[in-house]
Amino acid sequence: MHRTLATAALPLLLLACATASPPSSAPAPAAPAAPAAAAAAPDARAQQALGEQLVAAFNDAWNRHDMDAFAALHAEDADFVNIFGMWWHGRATIRENHAGIHKTVFRQSRLESVRVETRFVAPDVAVVRWAWVLTGILTPDGQPAPDMQGILVHVARREGDRLKLVTTQNTQATADAFRAVRGAEPQVRPAQ
Repeated sequence: MHRTLATAALPLLLLACATASPPSSAPAPAAPAAPAAAAAAPDARAQQALGEQLVAAFNDAWNRHDMDAFAALHAEDADFVNIFGMWWHGRATIRENHAGIHKTVFRQSRLESVRVETRFVAPDVAVVRWAWVLTGILTPDGQPAPDMQGILVHVARREGDRLKLVTTQNTQATADAFRAVRGAEPQVRPAQ
């Protein structure tokens, strides 16, 4: 597990264990106070804007077939699971595998987001989930292939005014499932 995610998940794990275990006789030591600026998650609109900014950069790099820019969106130790279940570890490997398919079957592809939802689960950790449509796909012999649609889920770390991808799960959706996702109202969640 990535150190960042482990660090973000540790307080939740400790809280879960504390509520499940019997009370101890000694009071727990108080946690050190975090600086106010670092502890504050952005408000709901700012959360959504950060997620949309990340998705726009992802789409832009994809549509320009610029896998250096695409890779730069990922943390050095990021991982990525594609729609076929291939699990790539590290920014360089993610770049290499996407560069290969952008020279062949995705060389004319266009990626579009149709719905983006962003939820901060900690002040500096967000889950960004978005529905996508991919057009312009080619078969290995260069013939047009059917369009695809699906949902990408990212765990991203806030770095200043941007999000950096830490882990990604991509799922291809059937046409019926995608219509339901596309038509659903986005969830607006308050800042944590």
